[in-house]
Amino acid sequence: MGRKQPGAWKYIYFCITSLMGLLLFNCATVKDIKQQIEAREYLLRGHELLAQRNYEDSLREYQKVLSMSTHRLEKAEALFNTGLIYAHFGYLKKDYDKSLQSFVGILNDCPESPLADQARIWVGVLQEHKRISQMIEKLKQTAKESEKPKMLEANTEEPDVAREHLLRGQKLLGRGDYEGALNESQKVLSLSTRQPPEDEALFNIGLIYAHSGNPKKDFGKSLDCFNKLLKDYPKSPLVEQAKIWIEVLQEHEKLTRVIQKLKQVDIEIEERKRERAK
Repeated sequence: MGRKQPGAWKYIYFCITSLMGLLLFNCATVKDIKQQIEAREYLLRGHELLAQRNYEDSLREYQKVLSMSTHRLEKAEALFNTGLIYAHFGYLKKDYDKSLQSFVGILNDCPESPLADQARIWVGVLQEHKRISQMIEKLKQTAKESEKPKMLEANTEEPDVAREHLLRGQKLLGRGDYEGALNESQKVLSLSTRQPPEDEALFNIGLIYAHSGNPKKDFGKSLDCFNKLLKDYPKSPLVEQAKIWIEVLQEHEKLTRVIQKLKQVDIEIEERKRERAK
């Protein structure tokens, strides 16, 4: 009998350790499930707030998901919607760099997510948009620098009505008076001289409509002005700059259409989700 006791105790010890391991495993599983449920609740609240255009509170809900050690599916969904908010035209604190970071986060941390393909498209679009924005800023600076000597030359020329309007328009644009600058440049065109400085007036109008600070910014009207300059004044010294602007603006229009299409796809997906939820 005494010889069998050590084996019995080993068996009892094995049972106890197995039971403890099972309990610990079950506790970890329960905790994991509970955390996943909480993450889904945060996500749903974030979606509801986003649908109400409450972007700030929606971001906070998604951030709660990202702060948890949740499953990658929930993390990817939170990152994706965070990226959408920062790229949303209705969000006053729109930030394409933060949007890009969110979509890149999906590719780096959740490459197996079903949202990875859409995230990859967004990354490409936003990177291209960033490149174009930098190009536009560079072109604006080049345009400003190229206009300085022309203004000095104009002061030495015999003044005429068209030139006076053009100079006033340039001064108003420098002060940030876009409406006044536009009116002065349009007065030059209304004279219908069909000769310089009408080409400069068209170029300035194109710049005014493309200016980031202009509340009435209109890339379509800007593009029309640069195209008209090429057509009516093919020998103007401003032709090469106008060609660059046309290329940039056309590329921007194409990117804008892509972004709008992607946003529409997301809206349709959300609508289908809500229909299925009913």
